[in-house]
Amino acid sequence: MSLFQICSILGIGGAVGACLVHYALIGRRMPHPGHGQRGVLRYNLWERFLHLVLLVLFLVLAVTSFWASIGWDGPMAGYTLMIHTTCGAVFAVAVAAMLVTWAADHAFADHDCRWMKAGGCCSTRGDLPAGRFNAGDKIYFWLAAPLVLVLLLTMLFSMVPVFGTAGQHLMYDLHRWSALVLVIATIWHAYQTTLAKPGGLTAILRGRVSTGWARRFHPLWGAGAEAEASDAGDTPTEETAAG
Repeated sequence: MSLFQICSILGIGGAVGACLVHYALIGRRMPHPGHGQRGVLRYNLWERFLHLVLLVLFLVLAVTSFWASIGWDGPMAGYTLMIHTTCGAVFAVAVAAMLVTWAADHAFADHDCRWMKAGGCCSTRGDLPAGRFNAGDKIYFWLAAPLVLVLLLTMLFSMVPVFGTAGQHLMYDLHRWSALVLVIATIWHAYQTTLAKPGGLTAILRGRVSTGWARRFHPLWGAGAEAEASDAGDTPTEETAAG
């Protein structure tokens, strides 16, 4: 078994294990705030569609790449390679759309430092200062963006002998190690935005959250969003507002 296979198993397994430990110690103690309360819009239709596209493409890319890398530690071939490269190109476009859509919301602010000093994702307090996205979300966002760029460039250069055979092997190694880091980070991000924040998955699927949810997990954003909803007379049903 190669070093990459060992690191992949330990890294991915460790990320899943960290999520389980966090949930056992902290996540399950989180309340589900605001069932049936007046809802506010968190994600519009375009954002929910983009989330879905990114998720599906990421899963296809992760499965096709690590099935090959962990299974026999060799380059992909045949239909697996064709699916992977095609989805990789579409994924790059989707990530570019992600940057355009959410870059402004992921700009770091002073309250992000206070969020981290107060314990961040390891705290059960409900008054941590967070805007539309908290500091953890922002760290993941700005980590994922350059990693995807590295993945795209190394994929292209590993397919053509621009740097010779040795260069192709180097590009392949950079590609799979970067992919491993991205997969580990994404596992943690997915957990933190769903199970660690009860109602987070509902927000992604339906687009709305309760005012109680917004005040607890993203209070700085929630106050403004609630005021906008009140001014607009936005009154969703109880089923829609749950979350």
